[in-house]
Amino acid sequence: SDAETRTPGLGHPHKSQRVPESPTGRAQHVRSMARGPPTIDTLNYFLSTRPNAPKDAQDSLLKLLSQFVDANEDPSKSQNFRSPGGDDMTQLIKVAKHPAVDKSEKMVLLLLKIFKILSRKQDNRIGFGEAGMRVVIKFLENPKTSKIAGEGANVILNACYEKGNVELVLKCGGVKPLVEFLQNSDQELQANAAGAIQSICFQHEGRQCVRDSGSIPHIIKLLNTENVKVQTRAVGALHNMSSDPETIRIIRREDGIPSLVTLLNSPNDSISGSAAGALQNVSREVASRKLIRELDALPALSALLATTDLQAQVCAAGALLNILGPDIGEGKNSAERKAFGKIISSCIVLGIMYSELFDISLRDELLA
Repeated sequence: SDAETRTPGLGHPHKSQRVPESPTGRAQHVRSMARGPPTIDTLNYFLSTRPNAPKDAQDSLLKLLSQFVDANEDPSKSQNFRSPGGDDMTQLIKVAKHPAVDKSEKMVLLLLKIFKILSRKQDNRIGFGEAGMRVVIKFLENPKTSKIAGEGANVILNACYEKGNVELVLKCGGVKPLVEFLQNSDQELQANAAGAIQSICFQHEGRQCVRDSGSIPHIIKLLNTENVKVQTRAVGALHNMSSDPETIRIIRREDGIPSLVTLLNSPNDSISGSAAGALQNVSREVASRKLIRELDALPALSALLATTDLQAQVCAAGALLNILGPDIGEGKNSAERKAFGKIISSCIVLGIMYSELFDISLRDELLA
């Protein structure tokens, strides 16, 4: 799961290490490979000198891929993630297209894990390209295992932090398999697919495509799961999608608003904050606004003003302004509306100060 590992790499782009061509140089390179886990340069050297490795040197290739994944899958320990600049992914993309790769579930899984690892770095996401995206989506179209599907979804989740990659996912038909994964019984796969959709929906074109794919009822269903990761990703996806007016109507018609109101009381700040954000968006529609009031969401939204999570506070304040604002004064510049806005702002500030001073959650006190 990579939702929290999307921090762009720092520093300036650098060129990959040049592989020595002389016999002595090659021997030195092989000895340096043995001193530690393989790097991208190591993998590139192996693949460039053995282009038919997936068939003729499968065991050696699997060993190298496994060693790279073991050394870098944890972002906090990944040397690749800490290294500045981008990596040359040409050889990896090329080998992923080899016919023999499709016959090895282990090799497909390892390659997707490596693409996930590399896509944590901004330079790599920018350089992913259509060829890389098509390879990943090819593995998603008929995944042999749920683990393969989940790792592919993770690659898309990371890659779509760049607008250009969202466009590539749409162009290559990547949304359809993700929507299918939402309906899978594997909760880890559900979470990864919802996370990828959340990432895609940062962009307007992505929101439209995901909406038109029929995904919203499936995402709403995931709001009611007891799995925290699935809930977090699903409500995050709805938060992003709900900035679209047509999506708001679909959420209301599919009974998504009651579930969002319930999630305001979640002890998880990410879940309650995204629920407040989604309600802030849907409350722009008159029919949805009326329903939110009927569901008695105001006490829970008011309680969120005092949480220490800034996003949750801001979203709750926005939702309250949308829900109550139309009934306060006439016109957005009326004295009553301005006064109400100041009260909301003061509640946020007081909540932060109180929590800092007494190190307790005001939100819990208000909901007791």
